[in-house]
Order: sequence, then structure tokens, then C-alpha cells
Amino acid sequence: MIRALRPTDIVAYITFCNRVPRGRFGSKVRRAPVSVAAIPLVVGFLGRSLAVELGRETWVQIDHGTISGLVAAKRRVGADIWDVDQLAVLPSADASRTAIRLLEQLLSAAVDEGIHKVFLRLDDGDPAQDWVRQVGFFHYCHETTYFRSEVPTFARPRLDPRIRRRRPADHHSLFQLYCSAVPFRVRQAEGMTLHEWRWTDGWAVHPVGLRSVIGTSRTDYVLDGDVRAVAWLQVEPTARYVAILADEHADIRLGDLITYSLIRLGPGGPAFCAVRDYQSGLAGALEESSFQLIRQETLFARGLAARVPEVKLVPVRAS
Repeated sequence: MIRALRPTDIVAYITFCNRVPRGRFGSKVRRAPVSVAAIPLVVGFLGRSLAVELGRETWVQIDHGTISGLVAAKRRVGADIWDVDQLAVLPSADASRTAIRLLEQLLSAAVDEGIHKVFLRLDDGDPAQDWVRQVGFFHYCHETTYFRSEVPTFARPRLDPRIRRRRPADHHSLFQLYCSAVPFRVRQAEGMTLHEWRWTDGWAVHPVGLRSVIGTSRTDYVLDGDVRAVAWLQVEPTARYVAILADEHADIRLGDLITYSLIRLGPGGPAFCAVRDYQSGLAGALEESSFQLIRQETLFARGLAARVPEVKLVPVRAS
């Protein structure tokens, strides 16, 4: 039976988490690898079963008090998008069927909630890649995560004076950079129009200049070119994460962008950076900057048709 996770499932949930093979706990959120042992099981369970975390949905395959599979998704703030951040099934001859049923339940619930698109990422080689394709997900990109164990203190770094903080008026320029640097197949999945891109980026929800007020640590920087922005940096000190989108046809030293990002990230801790398969130049620059490849993932998307109530004409009676 497939149903939502309940508060009474705590024992079954912890038992299930401990039985899932290490490194096979489904797709992970965003970037940094997280092992099952590192997941605070009770806290995570309460967040899922009691709906403490807004926008979180979790379903389980459970029979006779034993959970054999779990799928979870989280809604992006302000957008009709779900990200599947956990898909876990116990190894068995029926694992494929269990995963497909869980995903079908999730997609059905997404339609009922008015969700237009669902995203999912899986480790390369994960057998779940075949399962998600069977329910309509399509692969649109590969992403590699690079890791540096410690950010040093840079003495007299060489910085490009054109780099500045992102401003609210930059959205058109950055959208032009996005359209130039990102292939059509990726834009088709993540956002083709300025409106879609703004929601995916979260700009419409977290206006530039108010991010620190609403509790996120991300700060954006822009490198101006002659006509438009030619590079966009995102720095998240809390997650120790940096993201770089650059026009690789422009005259840019990617190594300088990496150094600038690390300085803004701050010394003394690790650093993570994700690179898409169309950013070959950035991958090489990260390796030259002492980053190491630690994870490779395949990104999937699934478009949904929202249910629209049927319009009917009804007679109006005079009172």
C-alpha cells in the first residue's frame, strides 16, 4: 500500500533508513553528498510526517508495518515546481515496480496540486534512471560536483575590477547571458522565457537586496562585458557552495572568477562547485584550482498538464 508518511511510522521509518544500502538513498538535494548515517533520522522523520517543513510531501510503500520504498519532494518557494530530493527502495526483485508506483503516486499528487514541472537528479549508474524514464522523466543534463577540502587565505589576489554585486536591474542582462551560455535542451527543461527563468532562479520570491533579510546567505556577483553581463557568480557561505555561469566565448579568465568566488566564500572551510556538461572550460579551471571531482549526476525533468475545471453553462432562474 502506498500512502503518506504518518507520525506513527517512526519505527518503520528508522528501520527502513538503516536497511537502505549506503549511497543508495535516492537523489540528494542540490550538491553536497550526504550519507544515510549523517541524516538525523528522527528530525527528518518529524519534518516529513508532521509537515513541519512547508512544501514537503513524502509517500511510502508500506505493508504490514514494513516500509519497502519512499519518495519525497519539496515545492520550490513561489513556483509551481517540485524537486524530488529522495527516492529510496529496498533491494528486491520487486524494487522496480515499487519505485515506479511511488513515482506515479507523486506525479498524480503533483497534478492535483497544480504543479507544472517536476525535477529529479540521480547518481550516474543508479538503476533508478531506468525507472524514472518509465514514468515520463527525460534526461536533459549531466552535472559534476567538485570539492576543495579547504579554502586558503589569498595574499594579494588578482581580481577583475569589473566584478560587482548583482543589482535588481541586471535580470535582463543575466537572462541574455543564460540564453547564450546554456544549451536549448537545458533551457527547454528549466526555463525558456524570462518569466520562467526568474521563478527558477528565485528572483521573484527573493528580490535582490532582501536575501539577508529573509534568511538565505546567497550573494550574487556580475562581471560586465561591453554589452551585457558575461559572467554570473553565486556564493553561499552557509552551504560552502559557489556557482559560476560564464560566456566561455568571451575574454574571461575562469581561474580569476574561481578565486574571487572563494575569497567571498571565506577561508577555513571546504568549497563545493557544480559544473554542467556544457561548461567544459569551468571544469578544467576548477581542477587547476585544486578542486577534485567527487560526484556525477544525471538531471531529469517531467512536465505536467495541470487539471483545469470544466466550464459549464447553467440556467439562471429568476428570483
